[in-house]
Amino acid sequence: MTARNLIEPLKVGTVVKIRDSGYHRAKIAEFLGPLGPKGARVYRVLVQTKPRRTYIEVLEDQLEVLTDV
Repeated sequence: MTARNLIEPLKVGTVVKIRDSGYHRAKIAEFLGPLGPKGARVYRVLVQTKPRRTYIEVLEDQLEVLTDV
């Protein structure tokens, strides 16, 4: 994780990968705030699975920003 992510939250629409989940790509749908343990940032992430979409809440340290999109 870069120093930029520690200062400001990820933007809505950023394409990410959820570590150790099996999902290859996901998109930030909402920043929920510092609701995790010790004030960790929590995000709602949209995962496009067939036949429907799924939203998952994850901590910031579980996310990896994909830059090759």
